[in-house]
Amino acid sequence: MNSLDQKRKQVEVEIQLLNRQVEEMDGKIRAYLADRQNKPHPRHLDLIEKIQGFRLDPSISTKHLVTLVDNLQWKMHYSKRAWKQFWENSEAQRRTKKQNTPPIIENVGSPSKKDIASSTPQYSVDTLWEIQQEKLRAYGEPDSKETKSAFKQRMLNEYKRLNQDKKSNQEIILTFDKDSKHCKLDLK
Repeated sequence: MNSLDQKRKQVEVEIQLLNRQVEEMDGKIRAYLADRQNKPHPRHLDLIEKIQGFRLDPSISTKHLVTLVDNLQWKMHYSKRAWKQFWENSEAQRRTKKQNTPPIIENVGSPSKKDIASSTPQYSVDTLWEIQQEKLRAYGEPDSKETKSAFKQRMLNEYKRLNQDKKSNQEIILTFDKDSKHCKLDLK
């Protein structure tokens, strides 16, 4: 087998591995959402980013490999939508259980969208902490300089202050400040 065929075979194996990871991620997300204390975070955003950014080297590209990549990326697209729905359903369920935490409108997007997205589901302060941790990892920061309890207190204080100042047509949103490496609340 020549080196070109070998490279093509390696890419095909890599695509098959990514396909398996997408299938396994479904279970990891469900397990995590069912038991956040004892299950590790699935880190599904890393997998989504890896697959969406997957490109074939034109020098080894074949119709077969292009089809495999297209199928993988479409599978990722639909899985991403399903996972987002799992997450929203889990958050809704957690909200009904935790009525003592004030609702906060979450509006965090990918860094390429200026850290603000258009969806507006409500999240608990614990989930906001997890969002901040994901954002820090996305920006290459291994750990938060802020403790979880300090974060919760800061979020609650910001929420109370903004809730008093907001007008009826405004929402409280969560944004990620790349400079301070913190999530913060603001009015929209």
